[in-house]
Amino acid sequence: MIGVLAAVAVLFINPRSTAATSSGYAQEIAALCDAVRQRAVASRTRQRIEVQGNQVIHWQASTQGMADPPDYGLVGRTVVPAQVAIVAVDTRPHVQPDDGVPSAGANLPIDLDFFADGSAAPATIFISDSRSEDRARVVIYPATGSAYVYQEW
Repeated sequence: MIGVLAAVAVLFINPRSTAATSSGYAQEIAALCDAVRQRAVASRTRQRIEVQGNQVIHWQASTQGMADPPDYGLVGRTVVPAQVAIVAVDTRPHVQPDDGVPSAGANLPIDLDFFADGSAAPATIFISDSRSEDRARVVIYPATGSAYVYQEW
């Protein structure tokens, strides 16, 4: 539990440490998703990542369990670095690079839930640098709640 909280704290205290490129920022988002999933399991409390165009916000449900909670409390937020952009989000895993990309701004903002049993809402977060030279995607798998980074889209 302490390790999970420490990992989340590091991400929110120093969010720009590896975010100079879209690949680095995608790694940070994947690490955040994994930490949030672990926190959901350890606390038996639904966690939520709200992905916006300029920031990612971490919320925690006010009640334990799998049911929809009445409300959420703020845990932390990370700002998207100036040289990186969250281009779009889709509500399914895009494992292959030629699997189609939603239009810019699609599904933003979006709430991605991580449940107490370790599962999560399926999603793909498309990230690019400001010149679209370096692109990466974070894929969140529903059954395991695991997040993986893939290059290109």
